Amino acid sequence: MEFAFTLRYRLAQHDCDYDALAGRLAASDCADAVVGVGRNGYLALSFLREAGSAEAALSGAIADVERAVPTAELIDIRSDFMPN
Repeated sequence: MEFAFTLRYRLAQHDCDYDALAGRLAASDCADAVVGVGRNGYLALSFLREAGSAEAALSGAIADVERAVPTAELIDIRSDFMPN
């Protein structure tokens, strides 16, 4: 199944090169996300992720982002599903 959700992050001050972040995210299995920047210092990723469950989709995406941008702080999760 495919699950749609958005993860929003606050970025560390030294980690705000958005072109470099986009490359790191793509290399970290986040190619299934649309990356957006609404405010300087923040990052939003809208995922459409294939997984066996909503929980697997969400936890996998969070781990992928943490691997690409370990200094980012997850501040919001938006979805139409409720993880177990």
